[in-house]
Amino acid sequence: MRVALLFLILLASANAFAYDKRTMCSGAKQCLDLEVRDCSAADKKKVSRVKYDQKFCAPFLEIKKRGVLLDTEISKEMFSLLGQKYRAVYVTEGVLSVSPGMVGYLFDNMPFTAKLINAYQESSYSIKYTTPNRRVFSGSNGRSLSGDFIWVAQDSAKAKVGFRNVFFGVGRAKILKWHLHGTAVAFLDMDPVGKDKVRYKLTAIVFPGNTVLNSIMQMSAFKGIVEEKIDWIINDIQRASKRYIDGEREPILKSAELKTEIEKQHLKEFESVVRGAPWTLGDYFKKKGNDGLSR
Repeated sequence: MRVALLFLILLASANAFAYDKRTMCSGAKQCLDLEVRDCSAADKKKVSRVKYDQKFCAPFLEIKKRGVLLDTEISKEMFSLLGQKYRAVYVTEGVLSVSPGMVGYLFDNMPFTAKLINAYQESSYSIKYTTPNRRVFSGSNGRSLSGDFIWVAQDSAKAKVGFRNVFFGVGRAKILKWHLHGTAVAFLDMDPVGKDKVRYKLTAIVFPGNTVLNSIMQMSAFKGIVEEKIDWIINDIQRASKRYIDGEREPILKSAELKTEIEKQHLKEFESVVRGAPWTLGDYFKKKGNDGLSR
């Protein structure tokens, strides 16, 4: 749905990605006892001033548990970041007042979701897929935030397809006179609460570039700002969804973005889901014969 935008805020003060073979190899070896090809004995040694305890290794184990292949370029890039000394972890959770089927449909058709929100909120959200399998996409809030993202995995060892997700992305933000950019790994978990609500939990890990940034990003005041921005985006989703569920259709009729033939088809499908037709996140890929995501 709008998960790309949920952690764009977190990326603003983070370190721009710089691949480091040393931190990748040491993290994979020390946390997972994983022998990555092309890693020398020196590469796999512990990085100075990094404590490879349960807390530090938890994200490595989480990535493995979620069924992500550990020898891909994407996983190596994530390990490189996670193996660095500095990281800031943000957790936000709550309940969306929409059915699991609606969540599934909105996630499977993210560009449509952006246009639906724009119709009701008079906003300028946008998301576009940049690969045919829809694994890679770009997002923007139409103002100061934008980014490019990879949907790395869509299940947790195939236990809850569509409701245990891994994302990896690079975001950009303009705040006053500063242009900031950075990288994050994010886990998004969702669980149905009855038939009309979904509980969500977003865990985003960002990577400060130095001690000063690390100290700032750990402050409760900074985390409060992050939570406020995320809540703002969540509220946009909630308000648009509720107005649609309540039968308000005038914004849809006025929206130029929703007048194309493909969006008319999306509206028909979405209306069917709202009325109770089943839709599991990942149904789009099932129709195409594969899930399009990394395992």
